[in-house]
Amino acid sequence: SKGEEEEEEEEKPKPRKRKGGGGLAAVKEISDALANFLGKGKKMARTEVVKELWNYIRDNELQDPNDKRKINLDDRMQDVFGTETFTMFSMNKYVSAHIHPFKPVDLTPKEPKKRKAKPKKEKNKDKKTRKSGTQAPYQLSAELTRVVGKEILPRPQVTQALWAYIRENNLQNPDDKREILCDAKLKAVMGGKDKVTMFSMNKYITPHMLEKLDKSYYTHPDEEENAKSNESETGSDSEEDSDGDE
Repeated sequence: SKGEEEEEEEEKPKPRKRKGGGGLAAVKEISDALANFLGKGKKMARTEVVKELWNYIRDNELQDPNDKRKINLDDRMQDVFGTETFTMFSMNKYVSAHIHPFKPVDLTPKEPKKRKAKPKKEKNKDKKTRKSGTQAPYQLSAELTRVVGKEILPRPQVTQALWAYIRENNLQNPDDKREILCDAKLKAVMGGKDKVTMFSMNKYITPHMLEKLDKSYYTHPDEEENAKSNESETGSDSEEDSDGDE
């Protein structure tokens, strides 16, 4: 009967609505440079961006034949990412700079999670703790030195120092944080441009990194602190020894 049919229809479970993809599959705004390069529009999921980039890398044989983890960027990719090479591991950081919220590229090695401190043994007192992951430093141009305050720095520290300078001097465009408004010092580094983007900035920095130097030319700030603490410990030990001799 008609009444029974209506009851059956009411008992049927309603189909659940599918929720939109989240996380890496979430569709987000991408930069103009990346959108023009990929030709897939202004909004893409990170997974699709990475997939298209790998298709391009393989089609153009951009993987280093001696180390497949290293990607040698061609001119088109260099115009987008502002670097000559990256690895399959650092690639994601360069991609992130082109996907909303457009985080600047930061290649500073992450500090390992600190474990609970164990009591130090006396025999370990003379050992120095070295900073892992320090890249080879470069001799910097006079123009870049005036901005970052150092004549010799590895590339990650150059990027760090540049961003510190930009923030200290409020050089980001308040209406578009991806745009940098150059002051006189920065203009000398950025090819005389009045403004650059966080994406194009790297290609202007490279010519100012004049010569790659041996790692011994640069001491990481953490290593300097360790050296100072070791010196102070050695000094206090020698004072105690002299007191004992008296």
